[in-house]
Amino acid sequence: MYTIKMQLIVTVTLLIGLVCPAYSESLQLLDEIEHTAYVYSLAEAQARYDNPQISVESLDSRLRLQQCDHALTAFSNSDNMSLGSQTVGIKCNAPVAWTVYVPVKIKVFKPIVVAARGLDAKQIITEADIRLEQQDIAKMRRGYIETTESVVGQQLKYPVAVGSVINPNSLFEQKVVHRGEQIMLVATVGKMEVRMAGTALADGEQGERVRVKNASSHRVVEGVVDGPGIVRVAM
Repeated sequence: MYTIKMQLIVTVTLLIGLVCPAYSESLQLLDEIEHTAYVYSLAEAQARYDNPQISVESLDSRLRLQQCDHALTAFSNSDNMSLGSQTVGIKCNAPVAWTVYVPVKIKVFKPIVVAARGLDAKQIITEADIRLEQQDIAKMRRGYIETTESVVGQQLKYPVAVGSVINPNSLFEQKVVHRGEQIMLVATVGKMEVRMAGTALADGEQGERVRVKNASSHRVVEGVVDGPGIVRVAM
């Protein structure tokens, strides 16, 4: 009787050993799904950004999907995958059709301008006030500035804490041409560039259109501010 029971136990154990591997082999490996999402996200991000970093959230280990007969297909419901948290769809068509969505995060680190110390409202920024620091631009919802040269000499609208990002909205728009100022009128004629003295009739920011008076002809024309004390006009 004892021998019969032992034979039954051994027989059942052998059957389980044969059935379980066969069943596990019919399931799609979750690692393969996650890897497919990673490869797809990386390719999409590399098409738009330099040196993107991709992190894939692990799928629920309890997920059971029939193994796909063919290569898995990855897709996105958005035309262009942006930075930050996204989802990538992974689907199989045969032998059983299924689709899962894998959460991913896309990060891109760049050196951007931050405050090197606490800064006050209306303070004029100097080189000692700022530094470049590697940050994930996916978090920069208000924008960011990549060069210190673009910030030095600008005035802050409000206080900025040490280490905080200096974004374009935190700076007053600086007038690079002022009303009554003697400026240089620059006109391009073919491959030639003609420079004339003039007077600004209004304040102007970089890229803004302003009216200026030609010092020689006294003619009033309109041009585009091209830099401090420079207005470019069309001929």
